[in-house]
Amino acid sequence: MYKIFNLITGIIGILFVILFLLGITLTLDKSRYISFLDILPVWIIMLAVIFMLCLDFYNSTKNQDKGEDKE
Repeated sequence: MYKIFNLITGIIGILFVILFLLGITLTLDKSRYISFLDILPVWIIMLAVIFMLCLDFYNSTKNQDKGEDKE
C-alpha cells in the first residue's frame, strides 16, 4: 500500500517540478530582450536538473523494491 502511495506522490511531485522549471524557462525564452543564446545555459541546467530528478526517483523506487523483498 505504502509503495503505491509513494510512487503516486513521487510522480505528482516530479510533474509539478518539471512544469515549474519549464514555465520559468519558457517565460525567459519569450522575452524580447533576451536572445536564445542567453537562455541556452538555463535550458542546459534545467534539462540536467530534470534528468537528475527522474534518475533519483527511479533509484529510490528501485531500492524500495529490493528492501521489501528481503524482509
